[in-house]
Amino acid sequence: MMYRLPDREEIAKAARDVLRTQREVNSLAQMHRLVLKRLKKKNRYYRVSKARLLKILATAPGVRIRVEKRKARQSPRLCPLCGSPLEDLHGIDLFGNRVKLGKRCTDCGYRVERRLEPRRYIFYI
Repeated sequence: MMYRLPDREEIAKAARDVLRTQREVNSLAQMHRLVLKRLKKKNRYYRVSKARLLKILATAPGVRIRVEKRKARQSPRLCPLCGSPLEDLHGIDLFGNRVKLGKRCTDCGYRVERRLEPRRYIFYI
């Protein structure tokens, strides 16, 4: 079987084109299908996985992602968008004690409160 992998810029451009026409895409599966359809107009052998698409769009300029979350059993260690390590966020309570508030991605800026995981990705401009 023959296939080709498009580069990051081609994928980001195809996603921006999709979002210009759709304005908002309500799931990763739908975004994957629309971007792949757009890429196949250029080259019918192009393939891209959902994980790679999400990782590229997390840092692509002109594409914004809103993440709906649900409760999880444990706190995540890696960013669910781009796969980078998460760093702890701390604050100070009324008594001056340091309190852990959640985590933040060092690359894409994704923030998560304690013990939450992504349920749905919503893409928009």
